[in-house]
Amino acid sequence: MNILVVYNPTHVYHNMKGSPESPERIESVYKYLKMRMGGKIDFMDVREPADLEDILAVHTPQYLEFLEKMSMRGPTYLGDSTYLNNYSYMAALIAAQASIEASDEILHANYDFTYALVRPPGHHASSDMYGGYCLLNNAAITAKHVIDRGLRRIAIIDWDAHAANGTMKIFYSSSEVLLISIHRDPRDFYPKEGFIHQIGRGEGTGYTVNIPVPMGAGDAEYELVFSEVIDPIIRDYNPDFIIGENGFDAHYSDRSIGLALTTRGYAEIVSRIRSYGKMFMIIQEGGYTPKNKDIAYAMLETLIDGSMPEEHQDYSGRLVRGDKVRKEMEDTIKKLKLIFGDYYNLG
Repeated sequence: MNILVVYNPTHVYHNMKGSPESPERIESVYKYLKMRMGGKIDFMDVREPADLEDILAVHTPQYLEFLEKMSMRGPTYLGDSTYLNNYSYMAALIAAQASIEASDEILHANYDFTYALVRPPGHHASSDMYGGYCLLNNAAITAKHVIDRGLRRIAIIDWDAHAANGTMKIFYSSSEVLLISIHRDPRDFYPKEGFIHQIGRGEGTGYTVNIPVPMGAGDAEYELVFSEVIDPIIRDYNPDFIIGENGFDAHYSDRSIGLALTTRGYAEIVSRIRSYGKMFMIIQEGGYTPKNKDIAYAMLETLIDGSMPEEHQDYSGRLVRGDKVRKEMEDTIKKLKLIFGDYYNLG
C-alpha cells in the first residue's frame, strides 16, 4: 500500500507556554515516523496557505477577519482554551492546505492512503467560532474541497475522545456529509455537545450520528460500536470518500480522559475503515499522551502489512469497571438503533 504523510512543519511557531496543545505533540510523531518508516512510506511538507476560496466554503468572512486581526495583535487566549499568537492564523491556513493536498493525492490516485499530520486541530471550530484549541475546521474544509471535485457522498468518522461539535454544526442542516462521531459521553465532558438526539436538521436529518461511550470504554466497546452501528450505516450510505478525524486522547494512557483504547485498538479502527474499500484519509485532531507516536506508527504499520501491535486486544472498560461499561454501551447501541432505524438498516 502506498502511504503519504502530509505535514505542516511551520506549525511549530503556533504555540503558547503552558498549553497542552503544543508543537511537540505532533512534531514527535513526525520525527518518529520518519525514523521508523522512512523506507516504507512517503512524506510531504506543506508550507503554503490554503486559498481563501477553500476556507470560505466553510467559514464566514467575518470570522476569518477576526482571526487575522487577533493573530496580528500577538499572544492571547480567546477563550475556551484556544490561543493565538502572531503566527497562528497563518499556521491554521497552512494546516488546512496540508489537509486539502492530502485529499488531492487520494483523488488523483497517487496514494492509497494519506495522513494529514497537522495542527492546529479543527473539529471544534464551527463556521464562525473557535473552540477547544481549534481555529479552522480542517476536515470540513477538506470535505467541501472533495465535493467541489465532483464527489457527492462524503463520510467523516471522528474517534477523538471529544465530540466533533464544530464539524457537526457546519453540516447539521446539510445532506452533503455524513458525520459519525464516537466520543466520551458529553453529559459531564467537553464540549457538552454530541448527544444521541442531535441527528441533524431539515435536509441534514439522519446525517449526524453521535455515539457517546461511557468512561472506561476500550477496544471491545469500540468494536461493538463499529459492528453494530457504524458498519451497517456505512454500507447503506455507501460513501465515495471517507475522512477520519484521529484523536490520540481516547488512549488509556491519557488519564485525564478516562477512556481505554489501546494502541492495538487504534490500529483496528483504521484497518476496519480501510476494509470498507473507499477512498480514505486521516486528519489529525487532539491527543496529548506520550504514546502519540506509537499509536500513529501502529496505525500505519497495520495498513501496510496487516500486523497488529502486541497490546492485548481485550484491554477495555470491562477490565477496568467490570460489566457496567459493557451494559452502558449496549444500552446506547439499542437507543441508536431505535433512532436511526428509520434512516439505515441497522438490523
